[in-house]
Amino acid sequence: MSRRGSTLSGDLSLSCKGAYRLHDGTLFCGHQSGFFSTCTVSLWNIAEVAKKTGEMPRRIDFSRAFRWFRNAEQTRDQSDMYPLFFSPRAIDAHRGLTRLPRVRYHGLYCWIDYRRFEMVIRRWFQPSEKARAYQAQWIARYGIDPATTIAVVYRGTDKNTELTLASPRSYVVQARKILERHPDFRILIQTDESAVRDLFVEEFGSRCFFIEDMPVSRHGVVVHELDDASLQRDRGEFGIMLVAVTELLSRAAFVVNHTGNLALWICLWRGHARGVVQFDSTGGLVDFGSVGFYLRQGRHLADRAWMRLVAGRATNRQSGFDV
Repeated sequence: MSRRGSTLSGDLSLSCKGAYRLHDGTLFCGHQSGFFSTCTVSLWNIAEVAKKTGEMPRRIDFSRAFRWFRNAEQTRDQSDMYPLFFSPRAIDAHRGLTRLPRVRYHGLYCWIDYRRFEMVIRRWFQPSEKARAYQAQWIARYGIDPATTIAVVYRGTDKNTELTLASPRSYVVQARKILERHPDFRILIQTDESAVRDLFVEEFGSRCFFIEDMPVSRHGVVVHELDDASLQRDRGEFGIMLVAVTELLSRAAFVVNHTGNLALWICLWRGHARGVVQFDSTGGLVDFGSVGFYLRQGRHLADRAWMRLVAGRATNRQSGFDV
């Protein structure tokens, strides 16, 4: 008898170390990366299960995932982190969902058909009671009214190893444009870089606020990879806070958004991309009225196609095939 992601031999193996236990419908996610990267892979795994079995999982188990978002005791006990982060809803998410698309976290979020994901998000990815409690505390502490809030979400630190980042000043410009149209609104800045947070407070003063419970990095280190002394949070609680703040950001009237997994999940929880300003994976503003936008996208797609071609040729040579 072999073990893979806590499943028995013969059950379905899924991408990114996922597995599906057929006899009780449990999906095990084994991906290890950033918090919302793991959530995105879970969506991919759900889509794989739907395609291979014609059904949705009956349970999700995160006992082998989220290594950076569990404390020492949770790591030792291999705790299932799912119930700490999310609360499943008793709705029928099985019918008509056997063709769940594979969502692209570095894509353009205005092109996502959110109706395809609505039932799965409602079924499996609603914030847990502890996450809701954090939200209630923050709403009371900061007087947050999502209907009059401009959420600005800047992801820095290591993100420039994946894609081209727009400058923090570009986010300031977009936030200012929205604020000029809605002078009674406030800006909620959420970022992993202390310098960016300080920039927004300096630029907008009392019109800008941030959630003090959310840690930031001062030296370019990814926040979830900070040592415990620097993080100054229980790692399991940090994961709960990430769910809480991201779902709360999704409710804002406007979102100035980056491109990445956290940015994607803001839109998935939002259920649409209306009111969202996105900086794409080339670092440019998504603007369908701009010729420059199409030129950047065309160049980006051509570069990706060339890289896939080169990688394919290298793989074929290693396998002994001529191209």
